[in-house]
Amino acid sequence: MKKILMVGAILLAICISISAVSADEGWSFNFGSSESSNSDGGFFSLNTGTNLLEIQKLQYTIPDGYKENESFRVVGVDANESSFPDDTKETAGQFVNGDDSIIVKVFYRDTAFEEDGYVPAEGAVTEKIAGQNGWITEDEDGVTFDFVKDGKIVEIDTPNEQVLQSILESANNK
Repeated sequence: MKKILMVGAILLAICISISAVSADEGWSFNFGSSESSNSDGGFFSLNTGTNLLEIQKLQYTIPDGYKENESFRVVGVDANESSFPDDTKETAGQFVNGDDSIIVKVFYRDTAFEEDGYVPAEGAVTEKIAGQNGWITEDEDGVTFDFVKDGKIVEIDTPNEQVLQSILESANNK
């Protein structure tokens, strides 16, 4: 009986250890994912030396002077946006420089988004910036550019079009 209790306690300790490790952002025990799937559980990486942001397998360089607001970061959460299907996930980050802010969001799901099926925000204008077709909206806070890339919807909010152009050009150099 003591041996059975000992084995049970060891198995319990192993299960708790695995749960604790998988709860850490760096580990993912996602057995249902495949290379062809867009919803791989979420991915966000920032190289603070080069400001290279990798978000859902897309890479952008954030301009010098901007630092990540880590409390804004979300990775693989339900998008909860009425304009997207229920199975849509979101990974996003914010970068600040004084009063200026850059927000990069990527929306994804198992079924790829198609450019011709995307409905942009009201008032958005079709535009091509740094070789990327998309939709731009301007307001008092800056500009927002939405586009479909690799079956994902990317939304980049910047203080002005020059910063947006810089970020999009950095993606073309990867």
